[in-house]
Amino acid sequence: MSLFRYSGLSAKVRAMSGKLLTQEDFLRLGSMTGVPEVIAYLKKKPSYAALLEKEDERNLHRGQAEGLIMQSLFVDFARLYRFSNLEQRHFLDGYFMRYEISLLKAVVRSILSLGEPLTDAEEYREIFERHSAIPLKQAVNSDTMEGLIAALSGTVYKKVLNDVYGSNSRELFDYELALDLFFFSEYWKMVKKELKADDQEAIIQSAGAQIDAVNLTWIYRAKKYYEMSPAQIYALIVPIHYRLTREQIKRMAEASDLNEFLAVAETTKYARFLEGEESPKLERCMDAMQEAVHTVLLRRKPYSAACLDVYLYRKEREAHRIITAMECVRYGLPADKIREYLA
Repeated sequence: MSLFRYSGLSAKVRAMSGKLLTQEDFLRLGSMTGVPEVIAYLKKKPSYAALLEKEDERNLHRGQAEGLIMQSLFVDFARLYRFSNLEQRHFLDGYFMRYEISLLKAVVRSILSLGEPLTDAEEYREIFERHSAIPLKQAVNSDTMEGLIAALSGTVYKKVLNDVYGSNSRELFDYELALDLFFFSEYWKMVKKELKADDQEAIIQSAGAQIDAVNLTWIYRAKKYYEMSPAQIYALIVPIHYRLTREQIKRMAEASDLNEFLAVAETTKYARFLEGEESPKLERCMDAMQEAVHTVLLRRKPYSAACLDVYLYRKEREAHRIITAMECVRYGLPADKIREYLA
């Protein structure tokens, strides 16, 4: 039955995957000297040619360039959505919450930093009109938290942000944490309650690995950069356990220092991704772990929602790596340093 339901979509995903950038492409991006050169290179790539062909790379400012790169992700999402049946669309509707959360984080960041409103969100307009209850124009043009919260009336996000605002917090971290915790909780419930058995099994593996990666990374950062107490760390943790046990989470949160945290991390199911790292860059290790999980998942369950999940994960990661490359070349970082960021 899964083969019948997903055979056409799986073939579509394989065709689209062939247009993703290769590691060689990213090595070339890492050698470029400016954003116009990056855009000119992307114009020659099938995934970006249609979006960029009419753009003058010499006159694109940073926000427009980033918006166009993210738009390529939304174009692919819309393409997969049109090709999907009602059951597959239901999964994609839940998946779209990722993009809503990313947008709201960007708006909150702009407000709290007293930056310019996100006027370049026009690239997102069509996809949000089709798939989101967020009134995009009102949200991105908000210049105060009160205004943003008011714009979100009638959406599930109003209470999330209003609760943080009511605590008198003015810290970006608190808003982002609240949005992330809400997303993982809601997405996990959707996966557990609403997906059919094959799809549920596949997406639990993907979402569970992401949640474990987030919890490991947040505890690591809390230990390395902020010297948070165990009580403060517990407030950061997504209260969902996949392959990290409660006891392992407890021992890592209560570790006396970073070395003790890493010693516990090396007892987890993810230890092999830390091997050979004298001072591991945990974020990179967790990226490698998630890529490995998605690779195995697609190989074992190609005729399930995994084909959608894996493609959108890789496309989103590609978009963020391109944006990272543009930021690096804009600031004139050496090519070897850029390649390190893009690894």
